[in-house]
Amino acid sequence: MKFLLMLLLTTSYVFSSAFISPTELRKLIIKENTVLLDTTDEKTFKEGHIPSAIRVDISDFRHQKGPFQLMNSSEDIQKVARRLGINNNSTVILYGHHKPKELLKASYMALALIANGCKNVSILNGGYEGWLFEYEDFISKADKKIKPGNFTAKFNPNILVDLDYVKNNIGKIPMIEARPLRYFNAKAQSSGVRRLGHIAKAQSSAWGNKFEHDQTIKPDEELNAIYLKKNKLNPNKEVITYCTGGLEASMNWYILHEHLHFKDVKLYDASMREWGNRDDTPMEK
Repeated sequence: MKFLLMLLLTTSYVFSSAFISPTELRKLIIKENTVLLDTTDEKTFKEGHIPSAIRVDISDFRHQKGPFQLMNSSEDIQKVARRLGINNNSTVILYGHHKPKELLKASYMALALIANGCKNVSILNGGYEGWLFEYEDFISKADKKIKPGNFTAKFNPNILVDLDYVKNNIGKIPMIEARPLRYFNAKAQSSGVRRLGHIAKAQSSAWGNKFEHDQTIKPDEELNAIYLKKNKLNPNKEVITYCTGGLEASMNWYILHEHLHFKDVKLYDASMREWGNRDDTPMEK
């Protein structure tokens, strides 16, 4: 009964533009305030992309710090956003080409923009292949001429958390891990992570089980069954998401915060690349 009440509460406000269809994008790309960002590599981009798209690299949004990576400063993200033509009233849409991690790069870039005050951010549901299925003949190989934007970054300090915050809230705040289950259960070792297992008291919630094979987001009732029933999350209470190094966790963050409208979702950016390479951090197998 409690789960059903939570489900009804959540689905009553679950509609969002976090994931938009190719049809919706087709209408938006002709508008002056739309900025379309492609997360693929340069070679693939030049072979074909959605008209008016701009290629962007994940390194524009995060930097290396020892064995892990962290989100770039607001000042740096503001510079990147302006270089990409993003204004304060822009609608930003991201997509990838079904290559490894491109969808996750889209969710991390969306996270970085939203954390710095960008109000209208979406991901193309199904990515470039979804676009080709609908508009096979409407592609481009040309580079878009970019007019510099005027975006002003305003960082939200309530989104990213560090090691001390996580350590101090074990058992107090629900934590979900976005890595595949084999890493959570210590059956395999994540790249760049020395210790096996997961953060103590955390639950597994692999990002990949939120999507169909064509990289379209699963129906809301299936997402709610995972997050509310299986992970026992409350949309009105705080939750922390983490993974190997931030990318996978960004998708759980994006789905919860932007699509399902959970009120307080935080992300441990350094994740297991920091936590799993220390000897003073509680872990379980």
